Amino acid sequence: MKRTLNVGSHRLLQDNDLDEYLVPRTVWTLYENKFKPSDAYDSEENLLLAEVTEAKQGSPLTMDNYKPRLELLNQIEDVHVNYEFRDCFVTYQLSKFLAAIKEDVGVRFSIEEYSDETRKVTGTVDKVHKKCVTIFTEKALPCHRVIKLEFLAERTTFKMEYRALENLQQSVIEKVFFANSYTGNESLDFSSFEWFRESIASNVEQVQAIRNIVNQTSFPAPYVLFGPPGTGKTSTLVEAIGQIYKLRPAANVLAVATSNSAANELTSRLLEIIPGKDIFRFFARSCARKKKDIAQDVLFVSNLNRWHIGMDSKEFYEDIRPCRVVLCTASTAGRLVGSDIPKNHFSYIFIDECGSAKEVSSLVPIIGIGVHGSEITASIVLAGDPKQLGPVIPYDYLNDTTHSVSLLERIADNGLYAKEYDPQVITQLRDNFRSHPALLEFPNLTFYDGQLRAKASPEKSHWAVGWDRLPNRTFPLIFHFVVGQTMQHKNSSSMYNELEADQVLTYVEIIVKNGICGKQVQEGSIGVITPYASQVRHIKELLEDHDLDGVEVGSTEQYQGREKPIMIMSMVRSRSNSAGFLNNAKRINVSLTRAQALMIVVGDPETLEKIDCWKDFIQYCRKNEHGELAADLAGSAI
Repeated sequence: MKRTLNVGSHRLLQDNDLDEYLVPRTVWTLYENKFKPSDAYDSEENLLLAEVTEAKQGSPLTMDNYKPRLELLNQIEDVHVNYEFRDCFVTYQLSKFLAAIKEDVGVRFSIEEYSDETRKVTGTVDKVHKKCVTIFTEKALPCHRVIKLEFLAERTTFKMEYRALENLQQSVIEKVFFANSYTGNESLDFSSFEWFRESIASNVEQVQAIRNIVNQTSFPAPYVLFGPPGTGKTSTLVEAIGQIYKLRPAANVLAVATSNSAANELTSRLLEIIPGKDIFRFFARSCARKKKDIAQDVLFVSNLNRWHIGMDSKEFYEDIRPCRVVLCTASTAGRLVGSDIPKNHFSYIFIDECGSAKEVSSLVPIIGIGVHGSEITASIVLAGDPKQLGPVIPYDYLNDTTHSVSLLERIADNGLYAKEYDPQVITQLRDNFRSHPALLEFPNLTFYDGQLRAKASPEKSHWAVGWDRLPNRTFPLIFHFVVGQTMQHKNSSSMYNELEADQVLTYVEIIVKNGICGKQVQEGSIGVITPYASQVRHIKELLEDHDLDGVEVGSTEQYQGREKPIMIMSMVRSRSNSAGFLNNAKRINVSLTRAQALMIVVGDPETLEKIDCWKDFIQYCRKNEHGELAADLAGSAI
């Protein structure tokens, strides 16, 4: 059925509707002084320094300090981001700044036109290449040469976070964010379900979670769906939303994710069970330039469907009210606040991958949408895995404060959600449908107390067993011992290791050319993961030089939530007294839980064994590889 679009038919937030929420001068002063004591501080600055010091010492969030602490730490990050961009302008030497420039960053630049006139133009960084950047502008420019580039810090998300804090009332903090009790929705009691996916019926934890989410058993406290790797978290969310759609005809759902790719995946999966006329994928305007990368089924039910470059921004939005399921990123959801959508429009708010968002970011799709003043109008569902990577904070100074802890992780340690796992408020999924048992065993015992069950089909997880390159033919996990040299490019703090990269290339060439156990392996079935951006770039270039660019190379952050039949990991650090951020349990967990059938880790055991977790992993490999780690493959013939 074709959707009728009502373009521009109701009001949604524009950037200029937001207050500026300027950071106080006191925060700038402390930042510029690196938060060190000074006799020059006034009483207000000394008081603020004491609050920062308390936060740095690990002081937890409480009901009393919740709003001021979240605001202060967010302001420090805001200042840092703005400070980083303050001097980020380019006249001739772009390469000096390439490491700091990211996609979607705003840019203002001066151009000299063919008429010799100079004018200023704004745009967005579209792509960062090895030696240049591609900048997107809404109109073609008659440009003779670019004189100056000035990169701009984007504050819209910060402003939405400050607004959420401003509108947050103390009673809501107590009932939702520090809940120690729940009442549930006594008017709901759905106990019989006709499943969209029949396999759900045999999974006790999935059935429990879906039933309790639909019945809003945790209300007003959030319901937590704890989804370890490969346990079907997304399938559970999709089924829960589908059941709400079917069983509660008057209920509307807002489902948000921390990234556009995750929101697109949810949308695509929901379109398999819910008519497109009832689903709306709400994109930020900046996504318009990437329309070609969005699946057609998702694009058709979105506000990008009829929008094109050059249209006035007020025509960019359409009426979302007829659509029962709305999907967007958490930050884009903030544009619904202050719109003319009725305050009780959404009965459920789902936040997927909540564990990778700052706590203050998770407030944006809640306050003003599912919470209005002291009135809580929507049931909140938080989905993710607190054992995997948390928020990415651009300022290292804040990484040992509560600013780097997600809402999901913090409340998962709360008494209401503690180890007994009261099914009325939390469900941990346990069946892993991704990995061979040998690949699951170590992370399961190390990070999940052995609670996960290996349930992947043999067709998916066992086809590499018997490969002649395995030290133990029944154990599809290799630790390949390489002692390389850690290196750094000039003007970059990131690291790379050429010998490890060569070893990765060798494995890829062997697998693609010869296959595994008689099975041909496509390049797209192989993923390479490495924790350092410089190694990502180095391995990408190496594979491209050998016509193997179909192999996806990414960082740990880029692979979170992803999987591949074969994963190869390059550890990079070698002959080093320090292991850097390799000593991070969440990073290790993500890295070791992406593979379905075969995992190969390339690294220096002497360096890694300085870290307890990696030492245990290497011992696990030694025990199962007949006591010897793989080595010297690079010198063997293909």
